Amino acid sequence: MGITALIVFIFLLPLPACSAAHKSSGWYSGDHAVDKRVLERVNEARVKGRKCGDKYYRAVKPLLWNEILGQAALNHSLDMAENNFLSHIGSGGSDPGERLSKAGYKWTAYGECIGKGYQTPEETVNGWLKSEMHCRNIMNPQFKEAGAAFARSGSIRTYWTVVFGTRGPE
Repeated sequence: MGITALIVFIFLLPLPACSAAHKSSGWYSGDHAVDKRVLERVNEARVKGRKCGDKYYRAVKPLLWNEILGQAALNHSLDMAENNFLSHIGSGGSDPGERLSKAGYKWTAYGECIGKGYQTPEETVNGWLKSEMHCRNIMNPQFKEAGAAFARSGSIRTYWTVVFGTRGPE
């Protein structure tokens, strides 16, 4: 079953968007509780001031969970797991903005953090906070919402994605 079939499967079943599994071919995505723990860790970082690289960022408001962003994060994590790559550019050439637009999220601003190999939400967010670019995304005051997900390729590689966004006028 390819990723296109998975997307149809997710939208047709009344399951939480980020708890879908693609177990028949070995790809596993985490449950909603784990996905939301990523956002909790991100929000813990946002409410404290911190330095990202050479720039200090003041504390900012926590982000709200958004299902569309969570679905976009899941789709990208699954794509990376199924195709064994780590990039903000998807296997089909899409960037995060294109993926959000395709998912129906009308954005004015977006950002994305990705990671590979971390075992827990805490490890993942700590890793992002050590990366200047990812830390700046986490601390960006423009972002109002986020969604997160992970996918595993077997039990060895875990791919994490968090997508940040700000909606534009509907």
